[in-house]
Amino acid sequence: MATAPKAALPPLRQHRSPNQSDRRGIVPYLVVVHRPVGAFAGAEATLTDPAAQVSAHILTDSNREAVQLVPWDRKAWACVSFNSASYNLEIDDHAWDGRDPDALATAARIVAFICHKTGIPPAWSREPTHAPGVVRHYDLGLAGGGHTDPTTDTTLWREFMLKVAREFQRGGFRPSWGAGTFHRIDT
Repeated sequence: MATAPKAALPPLRQHRSPNQSDRRGIVPYLVVVHRPVGAFAGAEATLTDPAAQVSAHILTDSNREAVQLVPWDRKAWACVSFNSASYNLEIDDHAWDGRDPDALATAARIVAFICHKTGIPPAWSREPTHAPGVVRHYDLGLAGGGHTDPTTDTTLWREFMLKVAREFQRGGFRPSWGAGTFHRIDT
């Protein structure tokens, strides 16, 4: 029986969004996972449109490629009250609808990488206003904009978080991926 290939960080292209700002000294303690509206090209266009006033740090296109829109040490405009305190990832639709399990595995690797670099626990934070960890945009409630992405399916989210924990334990992360500096919460 063949084993599944190990997830890897996808090739990363840079496309700087104007929709970003200074974190004002706040060290992020959350990784917020989102689901873009529509296909990759349309989501990239929206997230880099000054009129839209939204962005994210990373947007993925399955496990084929990703684009960094905001450097790690800058604030992306993705989740209202939590923008300064979070790294924001837009993980493509097919990762969540079950049509692309490799995309979900790649997303788990990206989240685990950020946790490794920052000291953010690779665990679901049930109290995002106080406890560091990984959350769905949905978990932020009205303070995060009242969205329901990437999924309201608790079983699917728990499975994803198990993948994140496995990737974190697997380790072997590259020294860097993307532009900007990560800040550790445990220093």
